[in-house]
Amino acid sequence: MKLKSSLEQSGMGSFYLSIKVKDGKAILQKYGKRVICKINNQQIHCAILNSKSIGQYIMISKAVQKKLKVNYKEEVKFEVCKDDSKYQMEMSEELEEVLKTDAIAEERFHQLTPGKQRSLIHYINKAKNIDTRINRALKISNNLKMGKKVLKELLSN
Repeated sequence: MKLKSSLEQSGMGSFYLSIKVKDGKAILQKYGKRVICKINNQQIHCAILNSKSIGQYIMISKAVQKKLKVNYKEEVKFEVCKDDSKYQMEMSEELEEVLKTDAIAEERFHQLTPGKQRSLIHYINKAKNIDTRINRALKISNNLKMGKKVLKELLSN
């Protein structure tokens, strides 16, 4: 589904693209909440969100906004399609390898809700340094094996 909207700034320093009510309903019905947005020949994993003040929208982080080279108040043409990826985001090689080599951690990771899985993947992915990503993946693996399930506990030492 092809759409256009101007990039607006939220009060939290991030950005969003608002979606017309009829388009939002059509997207949710056809693709579900988790979607891929194609903007400026790049794909981002995102979700259709809802707010009383904004209505339906897609959140764009400041880092993604810079990567897409889209400016505040600029009109953005974008395409929304179903996100068929396993986690609705890319998993880092580091986490993938840690889980491949530890069957217990992998099993427990897959017992978590999809939202917790995405949160853990995001936490590891946002580290720029490979050593930091490896250390985070190992820490989460150990916490999973200790039976921790609460996100805060999974991220703690």
